[in-house]
Amino acid sequence: MCLVLPSRISNAFLCDVRAYDVNDNRCVNNEGESALDRLAIECLESGTACVSTFHEAPVKAAVAFPIFRSEIIVSIVVLATKADDQSPGVFEVWSPVGIHEEVALTSGFYGNLTRFQNVSSFVRFEKGSGLPGQVWNSLRAIIHEDLASHSGFLRAAGASAGSLQTAIGIPVAGENYVASVLLLSSEVSPMARGFEVWRADADGGYTLESASYADPTIELAIGTAMPATSGIPALACEHGGATVSENPTILRSGRLFDEDATPIQGCLAIPFYESDAITSVTVLLF
Repeated sequence: MCLVLPSRISNAFLCDVRAYDVNDNRCVNNEGESALDRLAIECLESGTACVSTFHEAPVKAAVAFPIFRSEIIVSIVVLATKADDQSPGVFEVWSPVGIHEEVALTSGFYGNLTRFQNVSSFVRFEKGSGLPGQVWNSLRAIIHEDLASHSGFLRAAGASAGSLQTAIGIPVAGENYVASVLLLSSEVSPMARGFEVWRADADGGYTLESASYADPTIELAIGTAMPATSGIPALACEHGGATVSENPTILRSGRLFDEDATPIQGCLAIPFYESDAITSVTVLLF
């Protein structure tokens, strides 16, 4: 399942968003016909996240990462960009290294942000330190806004110089931690109109735990509740893995739009599990 996004966001950094179902350790409906299809297969075979660059138009780079349920991969997510020099944005994968609880950059795409790339390549984060280490420690997605002044984002100066405004860190973990995937977005070329992290509650519903919006017309207040039976978080739970949707009923659920507002036109919903129990859902809104 995929969304092609240029019409949804002006100056969008992402051009393609895909969620592949995995059954019997195979990507469903994926014959490896495109570069992104092959990247998804490579991700599944490796069991970890990876960033690839491409030399043929229209895609310039993509990040792929698996979604685990217990020790089983149930989905592969692929996010692609055709970014030019006027469209800043970053994909990163941070993985454990050495005998200490540290992560280092293992792959990334920075476009023309060479200085930020150079700084990042020499940094290591302890578990719980910096956004990659915080994601490892919590095993759930974490959002940092206003990167230039965020106390928890330890590369703030480089982010500011590169016009990077918002970062979301996404865990790759089954029974054990595998990697942290970071998406760093700018106001100039946002990756999404909104990022949301929903906590799964004991009653089966969901509560909005954190969020960041490039488009204020689609904002929800922190603490907003969604029932177990409707809305984007419920979609991920019902699907049993990462999924995309353009269904207007699902996208509008729990939201009121002004007459002049552009409704949400697509979403990516990513569930995270502890054993078989869903713990949170991360949402990208387009």
